[in-house]
Amino acid sequence: MAAHLGKVNMFVLQYISLLIPFILFWKNKISARAVQIFLILYGFEWIRTLIYYARIREEKGEDWLRLAIILGVVALLNFATALVFRTKTMKERYELKEVLLFLQPREEN
Repeated sequence: MAAHLGKVNMFVLQYISLLIPFILFWKNKISARAVQIFLILYGFEWIRTLIYYARIREEKGEDWLRLAIILGVVALLNFATALVFRTKTMKERYELKEVLLFLQPREEN
């Protein structure tokens, strides 16, 4: 992702994306959820990029199917990687509960 962001001159976001894996050294649920959120956002960024470049290639009359397959797989891998935190090992390491993101059930008094 950092290489993609550097190519489109988003250098601040590029540096942030380089630091995101280091958040995982802090072993709590906030760091795990932050990484999950970034992975999902990156997946949507790849879809946006796919649409942008596919339109350009279509306007030029060039083949865009291979581009769509490659970037589509990259987007799917980003989304799938966010699911890693649902494994038993990751739940134990980052003290995660069964709830997704920051949603928690209401406690009734």
